[in-house]
Amino acid sequence: MNETKAHREQLAQLAADYDWLEEYCRQHPDLGRHAGQLRLAAALTRNVVGGSLEQRPDTPLHIAVVGGAGSGKSTVANFLVGSVVAEANPQAGYTRHPIAFTASPLSSWPSYLGFLGPLRRLDENQPSNLDEDVYQVHPVTMPQTDDPLADDVIWDCPDMTTWASTGYVSRLIEISALADVIVYVASDERYNDEVPTQFLQMLVQAGKAVVVVLTKMREADAPSLVEHFKNEVLSKIHNTGTIPPIPIVAMPSLTEAERADPAQAGARYRVQLLNQILVLCPSAHDARKRTLQNAIQYLESSLEQLLDVAKTDLTDLETWKTAVENGRKVFEDRYRKEYLSGESFRRLDRTRHQLLELLEPPGSAQYIGRAFSFIRLPYTLGRDFLFRSIYQSEASHLPEQTVLQNALASWLEQLQAESLRRTNTIGIWKSINQAFDSGLKQQSQERFQVQSRTFELMQGDELDRAGRALIDQLEANTSLLNFLRYGKIALDAVAIITVIALTWIPSWYHLLLIPVAVAISHIMAECVVWWRVDRIRASARTKRIEQLSAQISDPLAKWFEEWPTHGGSPIERMQIVLRRVPENLKALSAAIRSPKTV
Repeated sequence: MNETKAHREQLAQLAADYDWLEEYCRQHPDLGRHAGQLRLAAALTRNVVGGSLEQRPDTPLHIAVVGGAGSGKSTVANFLVGSVVAEANPQAGYTRHPIAFTASPLSSWPSYLGFLGPLRRLDENQPSNLDEDVYQVHPVTMPQTDDPLADDVIWDCPDMTTWASTGYVSRLIEISALADVIVYVASDERYNDEVPTQFLQMLVQAGKAVVVVLTKMREADAPSLVEHFKNEVLSKIHNTGTIPPIPIVAMPSLTEAERADPAQAGARYRVQLLNQILVLCPSAHDARKRTLQNAIQYLESSLEQLLDVAKTDLTDLETWKTAVENGRKVFEDRYRKEYLSGESFRRLDRTRHQLLELLEPPGSAQYIGRAFSFIRLPYTLGRDFLFRSIYQSEASHLPEQTVLQNALASWLEQLQAESLRRTNTIGIWKSINQAFDSGLKQQSQERFQVQSRTFELMQGDELDRAGRALIDQLEANTSLLNFLRYGKIALDAVAIITVIALTWIPSWYHLLLIPVAVAISHIMAECVVWWRVDRIRASARTKRIEQLSAQISDPLAKWFEEWPTHGGSPIERMQIVLRRVPENLKALSAAIRSPKTV
């Protein structure tokens, strides 16, 4: 029971997904034929696969009479029934909804879930030109109780004139999917019209058994027209199912008596037609089994083609993602060039000062250090003056938040320009362009503000942690710290002694070289400290880009990329459909082919 329920859910979902793809196609003028193929796939799923899962009996068989406008379909339907039951009207396109003629009891009419999909059965007879998603069932009496089609249902269908129709052509396809035999009617004047021929090709590919009836020609022209139809139409139709060859029955222009009495006056044409149908259907069981097997084969073999309609929007989605990624790279590159390249991370200056202070000797030795500091005071004052000038120059650079805001604005402008360039398309670019006009920029700014605050808090903490770690590491290594402290004092002493030794008869002006020598020794210590702090600066720049990616650019890029697929958008539904259709079809095919079903 649970397995049956699961199969019913899969069946309903598969048919609904095909219906959604069909509706999607109808929004694209150039995909009208694909819409017809998807309607056929949905109808095959409901009426053939669904009927098999519900164990529909072999009888009655369904025979659908189809054809172009004014081809004589209603007349052929009358010949199949054996009496005048269908409204034959000279007005092309008069039949707007399908009508079933059957001698079987109406109590045996199929009632399983999904039968004929959106079509609603009328309880009262209505004119054939009623243009609604309905169908009628008319009880008829066959000429003889043992008539070959006494147990079958004959369908008189609307015209096949254009794939763009969302009304009667969709009803025609629903009945064609249900049918075990298709009777394709073509008149002498329009036997090679493009749309009916494409429709015939689609039905043959779906594995439908077909009988062709050529009408309205002169009787003398019948052989040549039959031959010409074979060469010009049937020879170009490719059969992918396991169906027998397509027979052709010629039905020349009929007399009034023949049209009024198909079973007697028109018997010679009716017998030819019935014989061809009987050849295609030696038994109801074989015919129904062929219909099911070919439906499954068509759904499986045409799966990729049926889903091809999604490629345009999926390709556009990838193009959109590429545009977002390019914008992200430009965003980060602008931040790197306009801010990081000139940023010295002033917080690390405190670390540099702390390291230099840490190198000063403790205890009584600190007085020696203070003496050396006084000697190099001219250097210290000059250095500080130079640093203040550099910092004033850095202050002229744009603030970090300004750079980020400008980079984000450039990113959004680039994306909007790409959407405007492609706005003539119907897919995601149109919805993206509409989003830019209805608040997408504002939403982006709000997200940016939230993420940039987190980014700003993290970057200060990161610099403080890196500087503190360096100082803690040096303080923990007492031996190295003492070596550096007393080594620095020794270096200053050696510098003074060297100056005195080189000027062994010192004059007062030679003493001016002593501050220079002490400054040089101090510069050597500062260079070591600066080198170590600069390594932290370089690491901080790398870390800053990583944080920018993690906190701002990557989340924004992901949000931009996923925006067209969120909130019940067509692309979101498209992705769900593309995943579910193969899964459900595989499961249903396995269920149909299981010994229980077969």
